Amino acid sequence: MPSSRHINTSLEICCYSIADIEAAIAGGADRVEFCAGQNDGGTSPSYGALKQASDYLRDIEIVVMARPRGGDFCYDQHELKQMLHDIDLIKNLGFNGVVLGALNHDASINIAACQQLVAAAEELTVTFHRAFDCVADPYRSALQLAELGIQRILSSGQQNSAEQGASLLQQLQQDSPQLQWLVAGGVRPHNIKALQQQGFKHFHSAAAKPLASLFDSRYSLAMASKGEADSELQRSQVCQQQVWQMSQALRVEPC
Repeated sequence: MPSSRHINTSLEICCYSIADIEAAIAGGADRVEFCAGQNDGGTSPSYGALKQASDYLRDIEIVVMARPRGGDFCYDQHELKQMLHDIDLIKNLGFNGVVLGALNHDASINIAACQQLVAAAEELTVTFHRAFDCVADPYRSALQLAELGIQRILSSGQQNSAEQGASLLQQLQQDSPQLQWLVAGGVRPHNIKALQQQGFKHFHSAAAKPLASLFDSRYSLAMASKGEADSELQRSQVCQQQVWQMSQALRVEPC
């Protein structure tokens, strides 16, 4: 496994393609979270995508999303079984960790489902994704996740951005120091240093910039579910420069 590029801090970049992974590596990231389903907030990548991504394990730590669909985080037995199969594949291909989560309809942690998922992960590092930002009781949920053997929690402090949720994140980090709190939600070059100065050490960022499609949008209307051809073609990609700027910011000790 590649060694960390930072001392006591880490920068994880959310990647949806091989080009994204390459940009994250070139920019100096410590870890990649690899996903599909950009418009759904991250879902399980295909076998083909995982097979390609595994070639980069010699260059960087890669954790993989295990999530069957977008929408809420309440899964039926078929979706749970799908996630278990996804985790087996992620494990067998040699990835470093898995990103997962499951909730009940009352916005509590689905303990039974998470127990199965964590057991399937075995020696993999387990991150609980931003389903955490939807739980009714974050303090109790954090303790439950730690008891389940989950090592990291990805969170924006139950707000739209880490800056807005910083107060809750600080309290959670203080109350549950056995967990690694991975700060997410609008983390970019302009604010990562200020977040670090608030006591946070581990960061997750999309580091994204819009990627213009070269396709002739006159012929994409049939694909547009809301009748907006241009939006149907929109996607983003990791910006190497943003990754580099954040990586460099974390090399400088906070005041």
